[in-house]
Amino acid sequence: MSEFGNESVTVIEATLNDVDRALERLRVGTYRSCQVCGTPISEAELIANPLLANCPAHPELA
Repeated sequence: MSEFGNESVTVIEATLNDVDRALERLRVGTYRSCQVCGTPISEAELIANPLLANCPAHPELA
């Protein structure tokens, strides 16, 4: 039996999806911009969370 439960697999899959989306934003040049309003995301915020997709005004949509 696997030592990983369904919950662990779900978390890993979600993280991989976030990585894929971040890589796509890098590819198209929108990585440092909020996906909702286009506001620049600060370097400090991206260092703290490189997968961040939205500015602090839109955390619920991240």
